[in-house]
Amino acid sequence: MSAPFDVIAIIKPKAGSADRVVELLRTAADSVKEKEPGTLKYQINLETKGDAPCIVMLETYKDMAALQAHGSSEHYKELSQTLKKEELVSEPMQVLFTKDVGGFVSKL
Repeated sequence: MSAPFDVIAIIKPKAGSADRVVELLRTAADSVKEKEPGTLKYQINLETKGDAPCIVMLETYKDMAALQAHGSSEHYKELSQTLKKEELVSEPMQVLFTKDVGGFVSKL
């Protein structure tokens, strides 16, 4: 993939852990913004129902090298270790590689 592409990452926190996971992701987002110019979008979305809501990450990468840089970054490794150490998620993160096939983006 040499053109920009999107990734959807679905994280399923354990009951009562969503706020902590969001906190960790916000910290990671600051590092991504500062240190990863090839990461074009790193958006954190929280499901609005339940005591164990899913977190949906919408990410856009300039190219595969940008994704590889993200996956090998210190902040990504720290995030992964903390999620595991603190036992914050109920199952492994689901990652979907996507491409546009229709629809629109608002002009607002």
